[in-house]
Amino acid sequence: MLRRVPRALRVAVLGTVLLAILASIGQSWTNSTPGAGGYVDTQWGPLGPADRNLLVAVRLAGLWEGPTGAQAAFQASREETQQVGTNLSIEHPELDRIVLETAGQLGVQLPSSPTPQQMAWMNELSGLTGTEYDRRFVQIVREAHGTVLPVIAEVRAGTRNELVRQFAETTNEYVNRHMDYLESTGLVDYDALPEPPSPGLLSADRGPLDLIVPGLIVFAALLAAAGLLSALRRRPRPAADGPLPGGPPVTGRAIA
Repeated sequence: MLRRVPRALRVAVLGTVLLAILASIGQSWTNSTPGAGGYVDTQWGPLGPADRNLLVAVRLAGLWEGPTGAQAAFQASREETQQVGTNLSIEHPELDRIVLETAGQLGVQLPSSPTPQQMAWMNELSGLTGTEYDRRFVQIVREAHGTVLPVIAEVRAGTRNELVRQFAETTNEYVNRHMDYLESTGLVDYDALPEPPSPGLLSADRGPLDLIVPGLIVFAALLAAAGLLSALRRRPRPAADGPLPGGPPVTGRAIA
């Protein structure tokens, strides 16, 4: 006969399965509950996490790219770069007013200061002069615009909110125009730009949370399999037919 699976192992497997079930319930609740990172209803349609993220991203861009453009208008050494800075210093405040108005209508809170990374870029540029300033200004700001462009495209393609859809279209026009400004200087090092993300396990419609439940279930299955293998290897040995070494001889009475 096979030995029963140890109680501790059975408890561990059961606990893992229960944890997977609870994680699945929690994940579904988080993704569907209004006000908890999911969708909320507005008069323009449902407002989702990606919509809010776009508003925040555009606001953050304006907080540092507008002032940086104004700096480039007088600190850059080339006339072409100075003109790009002037254009950005004029157009980013325009876009900032649009994002503030849109966020106000939708009840979305926006940041009031740049991120640490954006502050680091501003500090780096403030310490540069001459052609090095021109080169770094164009490269950094072009890279930043390239980062926000896919966010705009994804929201424009999938948002359920009419106001956000209009905002994405407007923002897309600004960002593409700014990229044209920057690339017209001839200073963009395209080889140094981040590569487009490759499709993989975390595709556009899946996030890290979507992998938790399958991972836990697989772990529970592996744990159960290991327990069964362990039980199979520990089968009790059959009793010996003869006397044990050093023991009394087996007699007919003893066998009876």
